[in-house]
Amino acid sequence: MAKDEFYRNFSNRASFNGQAIRADEELVPVVLSKEMAQTLKPAGLNYDNVETWTFRHGKKVPVVFIPNKKGNMESYMKIFNDDVERYLKHKDSILSDDLSLDEFLDNIDDEDGSGYDPTGTTENEDNAMFLMTISMLIDDLAEQDANMGKIMQLLIDGYQKNEILSKVELGKGKTQGYAFIEKTQKLAKELFDKKYR
Repeated sequence: MAKDEFYRNFSNRASFNGQAIRADEELVPVVLSKEMAQTLKPAGLNYDNVETWTFRHGKKVPVVFIPNKKGNMESYMKIFNDDVERYLKHKDSILSDDLSLDEFLDNIDDEDGSGYDPTGTTENEDNAMFLMTISMLIDDLAEQDANMGKIMQLLIDGYQKNEILSKVELGKGKTQGYAFIEKTQKLAKELFDKKYR
């Protein structure tokens, strides 16, 4: 696949729910696994906006685009590539979520059945709310200091402090860098407790 002008710029794509994005956001690709589909459904997942990308050996991966704060494309692409690898290893596939009315009514009282009970669980909504809260927290940190937003995103992605120091240019020594990361964590906790708890 040749790297063209849209290799890291997905502005010519539609978001997962077809809604326009804000000026300070950009679209990033996300593997549409079963879990991601369940997370995005409450936010208006439109299956018409799902693309199928072909990777090595002709393996196909369903992809949607979600809006995220501008300036973190490299981090998101790393996450995306890791998700593609995981998806291909586990041969994850999305099962149709179509359910006939008869099947719905037959299985609604069957606890072992696959019927859908709209009062059953809020797990998907809770997951979506959590992801949105984390995204808003990262945005709040980035408003105070762009490096803080990057650091928090990397921490959430599972990077160790020494790896973060090599990825984010702080202009500080190693000791001061570790102190800045700890300051970022402390501020993130304070912001979370104050605004989102």
